[in-house]
Amino acid sequence: MYASEHLGRHLLRMSDQELIRLWVNRKSTPSKRFSWQAANGFQLFVEKPLAEVTLTDIQTFAAAMRARKVPPRFYKQTLLALKSLFAFGQQTGILPAAIPLYAWPVREHSQQYKQLRLRLGWGLCICLCFFLGRMTPKLWGQTVSAEMSPPPKRLTASAESSPASASEALPKVATDEPPDKGDRNDDNEDNIERDRVKAFLDTIASAEGTAAADGYHTQYTGTKFASFSDHPREMRCGRRYGKKLCSDAAGRYQFLSTTWDRFAKKFGVKDFSPENQDLMAIELIRERGALEDIKAGRLEPAVRKLAYIWPSFRRFGGSVDSSLPKLEKMYRHNLGIYRPGLVVSN
Repeated sequence: MYASEHLGRHLLRMSDQELIRLWVNRKSTPSKRFSWQAANGFQLFVEKPLAEVTLTDIQTFAAAMRARKVPPRFYKQTLLALKSLFAFGQQTGILPAAIPLYAWPVREHSQQYKQLRLRLGWGLCICLCFFLGRMTPKLWGQTVSAEMSPPPKRLTASAESSPASASEALPKVATDEPPDKGDRNDDNEDNIERDRVKAFLDTIASAEGTAAADGYHTQYTGTKFASFSDHPREMRCGRRYGKKLCSDAAGRYQFLSTTWDRFAKKFGVKDFSPENQDLMAIELIRERGALEDIKAGRLEPAVRKLAYIWPSFRRFGGSVDSSLPKLEKMYRHNLGIYRPGLVVSN
């Protein structure tokens, strides 16, 4: 509740969730879900009452979205939604007029920028046409010679069994059975890297509370969903870190629907199956630049890069530093299942 004396007696006393609910109810039906998610995502980021938020907090949140390389449209819509929330709070007397709305950090591309982008687009198009014009005779000659050459010999059994795509290198769905050590070459560096990735995924699940066999079916607050046909997209409310929080996070890695939709569109994923959850978690780790750290066994830098994506990495004591010993213990245990005796470095 906004009961702080320094906020002024003229302000109406109302909790953040009540304010957000009033604001969302004024929105059109198609935009209600996005508005709710934007407001709650911002609350989780700033970790303070909305009445105490400053322009610096808004700018930091915007910078964090840019660092995550969120799509420009999502970036702009999120900041405009938050601007609408604070404008509503100030107009109704629930929030203090401490943030100048005219200084809101929504990037607007100037006409000069648009013209420059158009010119660059045309320039690239002309270069591409020129390149194709030069390369077509060579490519045609290679195609003809390939058709005239004898068919390639059949691959040997060892070559056929090696991974041929990134999806084959992903960890299998977690089961209660220990891995069969006889099926892999312990000296193969690719296998070691794959086991480290599997152990790290298990550590995320342990921190998120979804390490059990039904973790792929788990929503925020621990409820379960039945179908893997799509992200469940159901908003659930509960208490986390001593605060009330509403989220539609789901699956073993607690994907928000906005994050899932972005990756599903990028990689053409059609369902929310356990295999796809593993795949999208690895791609999210790759996007944050932590995959190579994990493959090399460097736990601490990977955790620090991913602590904003998975806030549960700060749950043991409230910070990454205080949580690292517990996370390292989890990781060592998980890694020992796949690769006993392998060293964990920081």
